Amino acid sequence: MPEGYRKHVLPCGIRVVAESMPHVRSVAVGIWVETGSRVEPEGRGGISHLIEHLVFKGTATRSAEEIARAIDGVGGHMDAFTAKEHTCFYVSVLDEHLPLATELLTDILMRPRFAADDIEKEKSVVFQEIKMVEDTPDDLIHDLFAERIWAGHPLGRPILGTWESVRGFGRETILSHFEEEYAPTNITVAVAGHVEPEQAVDLFAPRFEGFQRAAVPRRSGPPALHPGIHVVHKPLEQVHVVLGFPGIPDGAPERYALYLLNDIIGGSMSSRLFQEVRERQALVYSVHSGTQAFHDAGILYVYAGTDAANFGKVLRALLKELRALKKDGVTAEELRRAKDHLKGNLILSLESTSSRMNRLAKQELRFGSFLSVDEMLAAIDAVRLDEIDALIHRVLDDEQLCLLALGPVDRRHLPRDLTLR
Repeated sequence: MPEGYRKHVLPCGIRVVAESMPHVRSVAVGIWVETGSRVEPEGRGGISHLIEHLVFKGTATRSAEEIARAIDGVGGHMDAFTAKEHTCFYVSVLDEHLPLATELLTDILMRPRFAADDIEKEKSVVFQEIKMVEDTPDDLIHDLFAERIWAGHPLGRPILGTWESVRGFGRETILSHFEEEYAPTNITVAVAGHVEPEQAVDLFAPRFEGFQRAAVPRRSGPPALHPGIHVVHKPLEQVHVVLGFPGIPDGAPERYALYLLNDIIGGSMSSRLFQEVRERQALVYSVHSGTQAFHDAGILYVYAGTDAANFGKVLRALLKELRALKKDGVTAEELRRAKDHLKGNLILSLESTSSRMNRLAKQELRFGSFLSVDEMLAAIDAVRLDEIDALIHRVLDDEQLCLLALGPVDRRHLPRDLTLR
């Protein structure tokens, strides 16, 4: 077991993972629940995100204002987010205020009020959030893209839900979903910072004492990837485009090779796409690649935004770079630079208690264990050129390409040749 790390399973089934960082004065605490938009039954789209909002609106012992004042009063930060497969509630505070952070987080998770008037108010807030995404095309395109590449599967639904689905949620439905999903076996507590792991366990154990609730079996099977070419006409200043290819699940052994391949394609300022499409041709302000990984599926995607007049040029430039990558592979120098970039980012992130807390939780959720920094650095270093080459030919598959363009264009603006041959 790495020094300063401890994992403890409470009697109720909740896992507590903690990592000590003696050189800092702060602590980051997160309660991670293995629930999100992916596990929402038909008709409940967006309910996980609404619940994430509602738990902050008051508990059996505190009002929303009292929760806010308590954390602001010690200079801390408290927030939450909902993803496809998990929801996280987190607090960052000075080490001396860890007991308060523990108290607040367990209070909102164990005793939310879900008052009828709060539900209606928070629905209005979520409606504004949905509008904000609709007005932010570089966010909207990813929702539209997911809807098509994961068509017919819960992964294709927007995390925020829709106007229709959110409007229909009543208190009984919300409370039922909360009790189905917020069960001890779905919960992991992650703590990183100036704290002894035993202290974290001692603080959380009594607050979860007697917490018993059975988790509901999951219904979501593996998604099928749906290739295709899609154009959504919208009167915008720019055209936004996403090209997606099959990726790998988040726990796959090839994940480090994919991280490096992504870095080389468009994951950094020295990447092929950034240097060619932005720096040399000056066709875009924003161009990048990225990965999305779930427990049984994943994608590698490329995003770019440009004006309508340059849309065809940008798409041809993207495809040209991907064709060259598929034809010639990557160079040893590119792989070395990508490794140094990833390792540098990893080491720099270790100075942040929040980053360490996130890493702790995600490794527990993904593997049920902890990888030390040295193990992760060694895994990055161990990736070979032939592994990258094999992944290129596996991932950059013409037959699996899904493309979505959003903006003032139609299908006539697409280049005729959209293959990587």
